[in-house]
Amino acid sequence: MEVKKLGEFRLIDLIGRKVNTRDKRVVLNIGDDAALLRCPPAKLIVFTTDTMMEKVHFDLRYSSFEDVGWKSMAANLSDIAAMGGVPLAGLVSLGLPGKIKVDQVLKLYSGMKNLSSKFKCPIVGGDIFFSPKGLVITISLLGEVEKNLFKTRGGARIGDLIYVTGNLGEAEAGLRILRTDKKKKSSIVRKHLRPYPRVSESRLLIKNLNITSMIDISDGLSSDLYHLCEESSKGALIYAEKIPVSQRITRVCKSLNLSPLNLALSSGEEYELLFTLNRNEEKKLRTITQGKFKVTLIGQIKNKKEGVEILGLDGKSRSLKKTGYTHF
Repeated sequence: MEVKKLGEFRLIDLIGRKVNTRDKRVVLNIGDDAALLRCPPAKLIVFTTDTMMEKVHFDLRYSSFEDVGWKSMAANLSDIAAMGGVPLAGLVSLGLPGKIKVDQVLKLYSGMKNLSSKFKCPIVGGDIFFSPKGLVITISLLGEVEKNLFKTRGGARIGDLIYVTGNLGEAEAGLRILRTDKKKKSSIVRKHLRPYPRVSESRLLIKNLNITSMIDISDGLSSDLYHLCEESSKGALIYAEKIPVSQRITRVCKSLNLSPLNLALSSGEEYELLFTLNRNEEKKLRTITQGKFKVTLIGQIKNKKEGVEILGLDGKSRSLKKTGYTHF
């Protein structure tokens, strides 16, 4: 059944049943003019929002509605992680095209809920409206963080070490594979369709280490490193040979005639963490992350006058180019 035949309020009722929660932090859920949450004392509220639009941020020719819902939620959860926070609850606003089916909308919410429930982050409200030019998804997410633990992009200091979590390049590689084979199934394709935000990793890092700055990799390593340096008023030097690229990415790049390094520097929507750390805590970092998740030392923070550079595989330093996703 098409949404326009069901009607707005019956659809909202179905959505409410789909995402209903018994979370004790939620005082009032979907169904009123606004949701009500209990606010914890001695903590700061983290508030973020992201919008994804059909044919700009996703393509339904190779993304299922569950995939789109998952990825939309992941983008917001990753922003909370980048601040060192814990997600609390979310609001979802949908712009729906006239011919969209009710079951497609519910699958969209299934994708969002499947991910958000892993972090005990219920969907507590939102809005729906008619969109004449495709599906539009806006999620606003609330989180919380201890007053002495929140992180920003602006705290890097000269001499700090630069790290990233995970491997890079897989999200972009997955997209390129899907553009050539819409039915292709692989772990690399999954990294594009269903990225996993590093909330737990962020919490472990900020609770145990003096993380001086942090950002999630949503636009690409090179672009997001520039964002971090600009906010910190610092420069940086990263090492090409240290950028974490998996063997499977190397194989994919060979088949697609791509440079693994360039892909790793430019791949957006990775949702890995890029952070800086006092060099005296390098050993402690290795100890607390060993056997839990991968972190890689890729460079160090420099004086702003030195700019943002990369030491190439040829042993020569050059200015790092901003590559990756741009909104305009």
